[in-house]
Amino acid sequence: MNIDIRGTRLVWTLTVVALCYSAAHFVQSGVLFPLAQQNVAKFEEEMPPLRVHLATGEPVHFNNPVQYGPVFFFVVHPLLVWTHSIAAFSNWLYAIQIVCIALGFLFTWATLRPYMRPGHESLLTAWLVVLWSNFAPLYTILAVKSVETWELCLMAIGLYAYVRGRMWLMAAAVAAAALVKVLPAIVFLYLLVTNRRAFVYATIAMVALLIVSQALYGAEMGILYWPKVVGAASGESFGLRWHENLSLKAAIAKMLGHLEQFDYPLRAGRTVILSPARLKTTIILGDLAVLAGLALLVWSWMRTTLRTAESVVWEWSLLTVVMLILSPNTTFEYATLVLGAISFALVELTSGRPFAAPAGLSLAVAMLLLGVLLPRQVLNRLTFAGTISLWSGYAHLTASEAYQYYCFPLAGLFLLGAAIWNLQPPASAPTPAPDPRPAARAARA
Repeated sequence: MNIDIRGTRLVWTLTVVALCYSAAHFVQSGVLFPLAQQNVAKFEEEMPPLRVHLATGEPVHFNNPVQYGPVFFFVVHPLLVWTHSIAAFSNWLYAIQIVCIALGFLFTWATLRPYMRPGHESLLTAWLVVLWSNFAPLYTILAVKSVETWELCLMAIGLYAYVRGRMWLMAAAVAAAALVKVLPAIVFLYLLVTNRRAFVYATIAMVALLIVSQALYGAEMGILYWPKVVGAASGESFGLRWHENLSLKAAIAKMLGHLEQFDYPLRAGRTVILSPARLKTTIILGDLAVLAGLALLVWSWMRTTLRTAESVVWEWSLLTVVMLILSPNTTFEYATLVLGAISFALVELTSGRPFAAPAGLSLAVAMLLLGVLLPRQVLNRLTFAGTISLWSGYAHLTASEAYQYYCFPLAGLFLLGAAIWNLQPPASAPTPAPDPRPAARAARA
């Protein structure tokens, strides 16, 4: 399969129409709607330890099993001091998101630019803009002011720096991403397996950030942060029973349990009820599935005989997808983190190299299920999510809740992973390896 997007008048006409639609969509869903919503509920869940610290001066203590990390505190701390209303706080969070999205796109584009088909760069860039500005999970993040855009930006910077041999920039970006939320910490496993020198750089950056955080907030946000997080992750995973959790482990729980209404501290919701025996079975099966997934991922890294910059981008893209599949808690908006992976797949499919037809088909269906181009309401109707909930006896679920409960986005993540797997670039591609010393000499030259 060889996809060729020629710059014909028809193609460019469709592109201009798509860009105009994207601009209108972004203004409505990415500007007007988020600014009208002072939705900071997720931040309110994560900030009590910091508020207590600011009020008392005592070291930070937290019992939240999913407490965001020190870098989250670094950003939010001055906002709490400088802003004196929820509206101002919300607007600052929105401004940070917009900057992160713009930087995330620019660094992703710069990373993928060398692999774009000659003569197609402008057209591909335009369609990457269309992709990013019509991604439903991204608009969900903008509405709730969450931190996934921060992680998206930092991961994009990390990959850009890594393939260009700028190890300290990569290390700082990756460590900061892992200290916003835990998920990006999986990059450390990738570095440990594939490039121990880079792993050392990233570890030094991590330790430096934790030392600064300990000086500001105390040991629980410093040297004890990771032990506390790991301890909280043992046993039943947080969010395992949450009806909007669409991770692989949560999917197993849903197959073995049933839904009931419950009250959460800041919102009402539903939870999956499991008997003690079924809960134990869920945890065992889930842990085995996660271990098997990680083993397959590590095997894919170890079988690479010649690691080039392009193969690193492929590995990194696959990593971000698997990260969400194997995470204990993944919701629809977390798919924002795979925008770089989808961008890579789109560039590879149009690179001029032949690929098997299933790669293109898998990517197309994955993009559909993950909310590319189509609004969430249209997705709900196309997948008959509401009808399925009626048939299964969960009529109390809204169509959007049913769409997540039945794990349609998880199917999209699996298909995206399959597409990227089939788009692995040839190991002999004539692109520079991510070694800092040759890259630095080339830059000086």
